Amino acid sequence: MKGVLASMAVDGENAAEAVVMPNPMSPDEIKADEARRRASLAASLDERGLCPVFDPGPSAGPDPAQKSNFDVASIAPSEMKNFLLNPSPKNSGMIECRIIREKGGLSKLYPKYTLETDSGVFLMSAKKQKHNKTSKYVITMSRTDETGKDTDAYLGKLRSNFLGLEFVAYSEGMNPKNIDNSMSQVHAMQVVRQELLAVQYSSSLWGTKPRGPRKMGAVIPKVQPTGERIMCRTLNPDLEGLLSLNKANNTQMIHSYHNKPPKWNETVGAFVLNFNKRVTQASVKNFQLATSDDQEEEKTVFLQFGRVGKDVFNMDFRFPFSPFQAFAICLSSFDYKLCCE
Repeated sequence: MKGVLASMAVDGENAAEAVVMPNPMSPDEIKADEARRRASLAASLDERGLCPVFDPGPSAGPDPAQKSNFDVASIAPSEMKNFLLNPSPKNSGMIECRIIREKGGLSKLYPKYTLETDSGVFLMSAKKQKHNKTSKYVITMSRTDETGKDTDAYLGKLRSNFLGLEFVAYSEGMNPKNIDNSMSQVHAMQVVRQELLAVQYSSSLWGTKPRGPRKMGAVIPKVQPTGERIMCRTLNPDLEGLLSLNKANNTQMIHSYHNKPPKWNETVGAFVLNFNKRVTQASVKNFQLATSDDQEEEKTVFLQFGRVGKDVFNMDFRFPFSPFQAFAICLSSFDYKLCCE
């Protein structure tokens, strides 16, 4: 990727593993010098046989104890849908998964994405739908049903706005716009769909080339200490939906997250994020989500996503995210953004 350098360096006991992110806001007057410096560093690393990953020391990165010991394969088929849609077990730690993208042949513009655990347990798949004015992904428990017509396997959908800067994921149920006005409000609230998450990306100015990693925020309905999630059902999403609640900073109803900013590494000469060996290739799609109120230098990562192969990406998540919510957020990262690309 132009402007991105992924490298490995060893700095004694203080070495830390990271994937290099794009360098934000390089002044025009030092572009040429920066390019020469990076080319020289890349050539030097290549001559020394160093691979494109920043090698960690034993104390670097998240606590290894955070790795999940939760066995997804132990979930009964009849309970799988509940597992996918509800908050992950509170004490399960980070659940490690991978997303495989299929975009060969006629599927290049409308890829299919499959989510499975690192041990190979299939969880769900998503397909970008054709003939829609904005991006729409149908998410199902089926390997083959790409339209959501199989209602038993249908989980929900992810939809973007025109610019691809805002995404909202919905459960099964009716669009508020399609509900008959003569229906009682009680009945309408029973049949209207839930909003399960919302994602927002910051845009660049028209005509300017974006620099650095994307800036993104995600919001989900609040999960109570009991592990139960507040339902976000509304007949007026413009006033009471997740995006509106986030704008109003309604912390009683939502959890909000933002992508963790990278830090400058003098040894590598670039901005890096510590993925604890779970991401090995630089990409603008790579991200880690942390809470806004975490003031610690090493913020707790609740969801991380990044490239490990041409069409393979690792996705790790923890409570309070559900597998569906984590998957949908990652799908939004794949999608083209008119003002961000």
